[in-house]
Amino acid sequence: MENEVAQTLHAAVDLPWSADQVIHTHLLQQRPSKAPNHQAENAAMMELMGELANDPESVAQRLVEVALRLTAAGSAGLSLAETEDGKEIFRWIATAGEYARYLHGTMPRDFSPCGEVLRRGEPLLMRDVVRAYPYTASLHAPPTEVLLVPFANNGKLVGTVWIVAHSQDHTFDKEDLRVVASLAVFASAVSATVSVVRNLAARESERDQNAQAISRELQDTRLLRDVASRLIGTEGSDALFGEILDAAINITQADAGTIQLLNKDSNTLTFLAARGFAADMLTHFARVDASSGSPCGIALSTGKRAMVEFRRDAPDPDGSIKLHADAGFSSAQSTPLISRTGQPMGMFSTHWHAPRELSERELRFLDLLGRQAADLIERIEVQEALRSSEKALREGARRKDEFLAVLAHELRNPLAPIRTGTDLLKRAMHEPIVAKVQPMMERQTTHMVRLIDDLLDVSRITSGKVVLQHETVTLGSLVETAVEANRSALAAAGLELTVQIDDPQRRLCVDATRMSQVLSNILHNAVKFTPADGKIILSTRLEPGPSPSQVEQVIAITDTGVGIAADTLPTIFELFTQVRPDSALRHGGMGIGLALARSLVSLHGGTLSAESQGPGTGSTFVIRIPAPALASLEAPQSAPSAAAKLAGLRVLVVDDNKDAADALGHLLSHHGSDVRISYLAEPAIDLLDEFNPAIVLLDIGLPFMDGYEACKRMRAMKGTGVRIVALTGWGQDSDRHRAAEAGFDAHLTKPVEFERLAAVAFPGD
Repeated sequence: MENEVAQTLHAAVDLPWSADQVIHTHLLQQRPSKAPNHQAENAAMMELMGELANDPESVAQRLVEVALRLTAAGSAGLSLAETEDGKEIFRWIATAGEYARYLHGTMPRDFSPCGEVLRRGEPLLMRDVVRAYPYTASLHAPPTEVLLVPFANNGKLVGTVWIVAHSQDHTFDKEDLRVVASLAVFASAVSATVSVVRNLAARESERDQNAQAISRELQDTRLLRDVASRLIGTEGSDALFGEILDAAINITQADAGTIQLLNKDSNTLTFLAARGFAADMLTHFARVDASSGSPCGIALSTGKRAMVEFRRDAPDPDGSIKLHADAGFSSAQSTPLISRTGQPMGMFSTHWHAPRELSERELRFLDLLGRQAADLIERIEVQEALRSSEKALREGARRKDEFLAVLAHELRNPLAPIRTGTDLLKRAMHEPIVAKVQPMMERQTTHMVRLIDDLLDVSRITSGKVVLQHETVTLGSLVETAVEANRSALAAAGLELTVQIDDPQRRLCVDATRMSQVLSNILHNAVKFTPADGKIILSTRLEPGPSPSQVEQVIAITDTGVGIAADTLPTIFELFTQVRPDSALRHGGMGIGLALARSLVSLHGGTLSAESQGPGTGSTFVIRIPAPALASLEAPQSAPSAAAKLAGLRVLVVDDNKDAADALGHLLSHHGSDVRISYLAEPAIDLLDEFNPAIVLLDIGLPFMDGYEACKRMRAMKGTGVRIVALTGWGQDSDRHRAAEAGFDAHLTKPVEFERLAAVAFPGD
C-alpha cells in the first residue's frame, strides 16, 4: 500500500484542497443522533477486557471489529505512530471491513488524516478526503467520510482509532463519536499493555518488574471484567456500588473510598457506598456541597478530578483538611461521575494514609470503574422513573374506573326525577302538583347540563383547545351570574348566602363566561358539602400583587361545611378526586369541578387555593386574578329583555325531533312570535319565500340533508336577509367553526335556556 501511496503523491504536485477544507467535525453536533445501545456497548467492553486479560497481542484487532460492529461503519482500524528507516509513519496494526486487506500497511505521518488528528490533538470528522489526500483514491472502496479519534500512551498521543464510510448516504453522528472515543480510551490501555508485552522481549534485565506489571494489569483487568459481568443484564442494586468501590480500592491500593450520588436540585452529594471511614467522618460528610474543602467538594465545584494532600499548613476554611488528617489520611482523589449524555451524576473518591500519585494505568482503570458507576446510577434512576410511571398509570386507571362508575350514577340520577315528573304531568296537567314538579325538573335538567358541560370543558382544557375571550366586565356582574345559577340550589339546601363585594362596579378584563363558571363551580361545591342551616360567605377585596405595580382581585368563598382533611388538601384540585371515598354517593359529583375551576383560573394568570382546619371546620376557596387599574363603570342602564323583542317576529324552527320542535314552537308563540315548524330541511327551504322568516332556528343533525347544507342553500336564497342560528347537540369547537363556515350567524348547544336563546337569536341593535 505504501508504494501506491508514494506513486499518487508524486502524481499530485498541487493539492486542490487543504486539510481545513475537508474537516467538518461540527456536523456531528448538528446531525440527528441515533439512540445509544448501552447493553451492546457494555457487552463489547467486557469482551475486550477478557481479550486484554487473556491475549493482549490480539486485542487491537478485536477492538476495531467492535468499532465496526457498534457503528455499522464500512471500515475500521487502529493506526500507531512509528519510525521506519528514519521516516515517521503510521502503521495500520489492526483493520476490519473493506480495509481489512491493508493490515500492517503504512501511511506518511506528515501527510495523512491520522497525522492531522495527532497534530491537532482532537477528534476530527473528514469528508471528501480524496480532495486533500489524493492517494486515498487508490484505496479499495475510497472513503466518503472518516471519523478519527486520537489515543495516548503515558500521556503522549501515539495513534488513532478510525471508522470509514464508503457511500455518500452513510454519515456519522455524535453517538458514533462517543462510541469511538470510548474505544480510544481502551486503545490507550491496549497500547500500554502491548508495549509492556513487547518490551519484555527486548529488556531481559527488566523481566521481573515487567512481569509484575503485567500480572497486576491482568489481575486488575479480570477484576474489572468480573464487576462488568455482574452489571450486565441485572437489575440495579446498591450492593453493586460496593463492588465497584472495592475494585477501585484494590486497583489503586487505597485505604478508603466513597461513591456519592449528586442531588441535582440541591447540588449536594450523599453516600451510595463507603469503605474505611469511621462513623463520625461519615456523619460529618453525609451531605457535601460545592463550598466544602473536601476532595469531593472541590471536584464538585470545578467539575474536574481533584487530587488533594491533607497538609496541616494548608488553608482549611471549613476544617475538612484537619478532619482527614486527624483520621490518618494524607491524600485523596475525587473524580466526577458523568453520564453518557454528559450530565453529572455523582462522585468517585479514594483515600490513602500516605502521600500518593496515581499512575496512568491507575487513572485509566479509575475512569473505567467510574463509567460503570455512572451507568449504574443512570440505570437505577431510569428504573425508578419507570416504576413511578407505572404507579401513576395504575393510579390513573383506578381513578378512571371510579370516575366511570360515578359518571353512570350521576347521569342516571337526574333522569329518574325527570321521567317521574313527565309521567306526573301526563296525569295531572291542570293539577297544582305541576307547580311542584316543574321546578324539580328544571333543577335536575340544569344539573345534567352542568355535568355534561364540565366533562366537555375538561376535555378541551387537557387538549389545549380552550381560548379565552377576554372582555371588560364588572365584578358585580360576575358574582351575580354565579349566584343566580346556584340560587335555587341554595334555597333547596336551606343555606344562608352572604355576598360582600367591596366594589361591584370594579372593571375586570376576563372571559366573563369562564370566570362566572369558576365562581359557580365553587359555590356549587360549597352547597353540596354544607349541611342545612349552614352559611356561605362570598367576599371580594383587592390585595398587592407579585410586584409593586400589580394588584390582584381576591374572591373568597367560605362555608361552614364538612371541611377537608389535611392529607386531602394537596390533591383536592386533581381530576376525579373525591374528598372521601363515599363523597360521590353522599354528595354527588364526579370530582372534576374543582380541577376545571383551577385550570380556568390558571388560564387567566391567576391562582385558586383551598384552606381548611380539618373535617367539620368548613373550608375557604380563594381565587386570585390580575386586576387592571381601571376605573369603576357607571351603573348600567336597564334594557328590555331579548325575549321581549321576539314579539311579532317570524321564526322558522327546523328540527327532526318532533317533540323538541313542537315544544320550542309553543314557547316562541307564547312570547308573541309567528312560528312555522318543519321536521326536514327541504320543506323548510320551500317555506322561505312563502313565510319570509326573520330568524331560522336550524338543527344540524337532520336526515337526508343536514343543517350545514340547508344553511348554505338558505344563504344562497336570502343572503343576509335572514338570521340563521344553529340549535344542535353538537357542541365541540370544531362544530362551531364548521357552522360558521357554512354561514350560520350563531351556534347554540342543546339544551339551552330560553333567555340565552332569545338573546343570541335576536341580539338587538
